[in-house]
Amino acid sequence: MRYRLLVTDIDGTLVDSRQEVPEANVKAIRRLVAAGGLYTFATGRNEQSVRPYAEALGVNAPAILYNGAKVVDLSRNKTLFEHCLSREAARFVLRLVSSFDVHPTLHLGGHVYVQRADQVVRDHMSKNGIPWIEVGDLARFLERAPHREKPTKILLIGADYVLEGLRRVIQAGLPTLSVMKSEPTYLEVLPPGISKGAALLVLCEHLGLDLQEVVAMGDGPNDMTLIEAAGLGVAVANAAPELKERADFISRSNEECGVAEVIETFF
Repeated sequence: MRYRLLVTDIDGTLVDSRQEVPEANVKAIRRLVAAGGLYTFATGRNEQSVRPYAEALGVNAPAILYNGAKVVDLSRNKTLFEHCLSREAARFVLRLVSSFDVHPTLHLGGHVYVQRADQVVRDHMSKNGIPWIEVGDLARFLERAPHREKPTKILLIGADYVLEGLRRVIQAGLPTLSVMKSEPTYLEVLPPGISKGAALLVLCEHLGLDLQEVVAMGDGPNDMTLIEAAGLGVAVANAAPELKERADFISRSNEECGVAEVIETFF
């Protein structure tokens, strides 16, 4: 099989623990693009957060953002696909989580709103390189926000065991929502039917590619649908055990330039 597109997660896959892209990965991606291959991201991050990586690496295919809620052509600032939470569902979740020990963030209209910019929130925003807007009670803020602006996602930050319990409660109340762990301390609340794998299908249709021509890489449970949809699904060595069980290939870790290894091996 001749693979034509490489799609990778960013955190835990492309970048190392310092949130930097190792030089070997940079060189391998640039070689891939220069040779006519396609490369992009599938990530929970937003446009502003991924743009520096895209410019540094020469990303030449639309990116899957917000864990699949948006597909964006970054070079043209054009949204190819977007599916938002209903305001009613978002308000339900925001009111529900007020009684849990979590730090909610609301992604709305291209901005990130927080209830209180404590150290947990500041650390998260610093890691992702994005600004935040502190607005107090998020459910009340959403009621006042212009109705043309719809929530893309809600990210909840907290302890693993708290988020697991909260995930069950949210899904019991609104079973159609997509609720997934992207990291042990991150719970993502997304519109119904949203996943990286579903967004990959949208991306391939836009590019005129068959899914069998795609190599996809990830490390977390939210990457499961992505690697299962691709022709070749890769888990980095530091990936969650359940992801490695379903992968076609296990690469070196993110600290050991697994992306470069995959390019050298399969492209």
